Amino acid sequence: MSARRLASVAALGALLAACAPIPRPAVLDELDHVRAGAAAAESKRLAPGAFARAEKLRGEALAALERKDQAGTQILGEQAVAAHALALALARVARAEAAETEAKAQGSTAEASLAGLEAEQARVAAELDALDMRIKVARDAQPVVPSGKADPDREKARLAAARSLALQARLLCGAARLLIAPAQPASPPADNAAPAGAQAGNAQPTSAQPGNAALVAQLDEATAAITKLDADLAETVGSGRAIPAPIDQASRARAGCLAALTAARRAATPVTRAPGVGDALLAELSAAGTWSPARDDRGIVVTLRGLFAGNALTKAGEARLRELARVAAAHPSFPVAVVVHTDRDVSAREEPAWAARADAVVRALGPAHAAGAPPAVQPIAPFLAGAAAPVVDPRGSERARNARVEIVFVTPETL
Repeated sequence: MSARRLASVAALGALLAACAPIPRPAVLDELDHVRAGAAAAESKRLAPGAFARAEKLRGEALAALERKDQAGTQILGEQAVAAHALALALARVARAEAAETEAKAQGSTAEASLAGLEAEQARVAAELDALDMRIKVARDAQPVVPSGKADPDREKARLAAARSLALQARLLCGAARLLIAPAQPASPPADNAAPAGAQAGNAQPTSAQPGNAALVAQLDEATAAITKLDADLAETVGSGRAIPAPIDQASRARAGCLAALTAARRAATPVTRAPGVGDALLAELSAAGTWSPARDDRGIVVTLRGLFAGNALTKAGEARLRELARVAAAHPSFPVAVVVHTDRDVSAREEPAWAARADAVVRALGPAHAAGAPPAVQPIAPFLAGAAAPVVDPRGSERARNARVEIVFVTPETL
């Protein structure tokens, strides 16, 4: 066979290999199954906007498949499945609202039916929250386009943003670890023990609950990404050279920790459990009128200021923490994270004092916590956040507001 013929055969083989289709991801089959069901027709009728959004994502997934973009096909397919589930939930809300309107028109004879409809609406609202989180995780999982170099002022802002994202990642992974790792029995600290606050952010579970090996592996991978991010941030700050801030790496680290926390919650959520435990705790704290609670990706957050006089808790601060300890005891399924923020960067010499403050808060929460629920059911851990997450301008006259303590009731389930 001549060299020219061999070259032609090789070129034809390469052309055929390039034209070979990529395997069709299983998520597209799942998407086709969802679209073929009766629920999809109901979604199209009662929630046309959401249904159209889901179909648009499906079209983008198919386009990615034609481009042989397997990763893009998988991500867009998962988003389309989640969007169809969201459309179905919105359709159920619309159906429930229509039934509620009809029931109200019938007067007092429909009161019993209304109670059932309100419960259904609460369940659907909780499902919407869970679906929003699933879509958020899928969106964060999309590949990040690397950022280029920036001018010095913008690079400084990017470094601050990367530090903030690194802190968020650390706290999200810490919340996931509280859900995955069983708490150890409480015991008095040894005289020479290191402050818990200095170690909690990087603590590893001593053992995992049965069946949690995959979750622990996912969390360890996310934690390793944070460790590398911390090293890169330290190199960026300490180097005399102009090194771009690792903002993209920080975004991926946060997405990895959020995915680990979501997976831990999904694994802990019984299929038959009624939703709304987080809503009930948020409503309870709000009704007290003294806490101003908020909700974020970790769970329910109560922010406290002015707890300390120097390094010691004030009597008023201890009283407030005892009240929160009673709340924690009444909700033993919620692990508790104590997050200490500072109003300025803390030196290595000052860090033990801040860690001691975190430990003091843990001890103040401890008595009612231990009396109300076994420690193995409701773990509690301190975290030092430093000055990476200011709430006001750290150079302004109100910068003292950045020094605060967050008591985070980590939401244990997806609903």
